[in-house]
Amino acid sequence: MLCSAHRPHKTWQNYKGRGVYHITIVTHKRKRVLGVLNNDIHNPAVVSTNLGRFTEEAWLNTFKIQKEQGRHIRSLAYQVMPDHFHGVLQVEEELDVNIGRIIRDFKAVCTKEYRILYPPILADEIDNEYLARSSRKQREEYYAAHGIEPLFDDNYDDTICYRKGQLENIIQYVQDNPRRAIMRALYPDLFQRRQHLVIDGQDFAAYGNLFLLRRPWKEQVFCHRWQMKDGRRDYNTRYEYTEEFKKQREEWLQAAKDGAVLVTPGISKGEQQLVKDCIEQALPLIHLQKEPIRQGWNPEQRRHHLCEMGQLLILSPWDLAEMGDVEGIPSDTDYSQFHNMNTLAERICTNPIRQSWRIKNI
Repeated sequence: MLCSAHRPHKTWQNYKGRGVYHITIVTHKRKRVLGVLNNDIHNPAVVSTNLGRFTEEAWLNTFKIQKEQGRHIRSLAYQVMPDHFHGVLQVEEELDVNIGRIIRDFKAVCTKEYRILYPPILADEIDNEYLARSSRKQREEYYAAHGIEPLFDDNYDDTICYRKGQLENIIQYVQDNPRRAIMRALYPDLFQRRQHLVIDGQDFAAYGNLFLLRRPWKEQVFCHRWQMKDGRRDYNTRYEYTEEFKKQREEWLQAAKDGAVLVTPGISKGEQQLVKDCIEQALPLIHLQKEPIRQGWNPEQRRHHLCEMGQLLILSPWDLAEMGDVEGIPSDTDYSQFHNMNTLAERICTNPIRQSWRIKNI
């Protein structure tokens, strides 16, 4: 039985302790062997292959086996996708093994079935004992030398749920995965992903509708945390509670309704309120974020819905910590990075359309 290693993303987390975890496992090289999308946005679903149905059964059977071994762990939600698998599990009592061990065994069972359904042409039997104790590099070399591939990637992603609201959102995200995937397949222009998009000399990772950058009217949403009086901060009055903000907020929203694209990193409470307004009212928004946009990254459901309508572009600047000091404060601090994010928002708004953006070849 093929075993894959698990390298926890969060070294501080006790992966034996109680908690709720969202697990995402991707097939090797994104092979679409678990199912196909039905491409029906009104009744979205994944039509599972025999391997996909086996994967679902193996996931449910995993918890039966764990219960028989005295481990209190249960499945809260799962979803088989064509090229990956989502599972949400709850550890109810301290485990005697790492969660990674349980996921590894699940992957191994699925890979064994994969070998049966898609048998490789081998001169010799697969040396599973060697694979179990070898490094990732050694396994890749073994696969290449013997003309075989694993079903799943070596590692997996995990998200730890800390509160009830987060858990509800993750379960909804998992259950909504087929519809989201169908929307991306049917309307690819609204879900473009670029790892290197250069805007006015700055390199960004991007996700969403790139053509929002071509809109001639872009308005930066910038709000102080505190009310300003005579050029000084009034630390007794939050800006978002002032009449000035109320008026400015209405002006920005009206501009967006009239065709402007609002641009902001959504740092201060006032800026966060405008981001929320855009999402709720489906208004055009370019949202800058510190979180990296890596391959496989997807926005949460509310921002995904705005992408569906062609009203959102998410930008994540590369090398933000190296942009430069602000007021003598080091560039890798939150203070300087937040100021630099707002500077980037301003540059996006003032950049000429003809020089709006270009894709950087890496």
